[in-house]
Amino acid sequence: MLAKSLIRFVLVCASVMVMTIPARAETPVGSNIDSRVLMGLKANSEGVQALMPKGWTSVPFPGGPMKGSNLLFALIDGILELDPEGAPLDPASRRAVVLVGLGKKEDAVRMYVLRILSSAPERNPYGVATAADIERTQTLSGPANGGRSVSDAWRITSPDGGMIEVDLSYTSGKRSWSPGELFPYSAANPDFSRIYRYNQMVDLVVSTALGKPASGDIRLSNSIPELMPVLDGTEEIIAVMDVPVYVREVSLP
Repeated sequence: MLAKSLIRFVLVCASVMVMTIPARAETPVGSNIDSRVLMGLKANSEGVQALMPKGWTSVPFPGGPMKGSNLLFALIDGILELDPEGAPLDPASRRAVVLVGLGKKEDAVRMYVLRILSSAPERNPYGVATAADIERTQTLSGPANGGRSVSDAWRITSPDGGMIEVDLSYTSGKRSWSPGELFPYSAANPDFSRIYRYNQMVDLVVSTALGKPASGDIRLSNSIPELMPVLDGTEEIIAVMDVPVYVREVSLP
């Protein structure tokens, strides 16, 4: 049942985005293999709206495990990034935190990349990246067959000294493997978008929308001044999805 819900979530996002992309030739720009943690947050609505481009209204995710979230908070541990010819970039790995939201304008709905904190901020196609030092400490233990105990700690430090801290502890569950397609736009330049086609392994850690309780503790705190209007301590964690394997092809429309 949960696996079907995860697939529906991917399809909902894909269907919402695809109606804003006209058919045209595509230009491959690279590919990547990541490990990710996706958090659906009900964050400060005024703060999220302030990050949206002019004329676009923030709306919550309409369905799936993250239904009701107005902010997708993605913690990305980039393992390997390749150029269009398949050669590794320099550096070939990076870490990033990406803030994503849905925006609506009349009948159009788009996924917008609102902010990026990155260990490689020079890779900035969306024009919203800033530098950050990102540390991740992860442990995994347990039986060969059955749930494993997972501890996953992230520390994101900005140059001004502010920090985002994320601490997860839970028991892994049944994982699913599914494809997906997304068309995110830049909040800084709404005319710019990219095409993502990916396959991912997902473990749904918690989802209040689906009635899936957490099997451990989940904590998020923020002291980065720029993000305080969004992550001000009142945010509600709607869902957490552990994505230990994420393989993606990236193109320009």
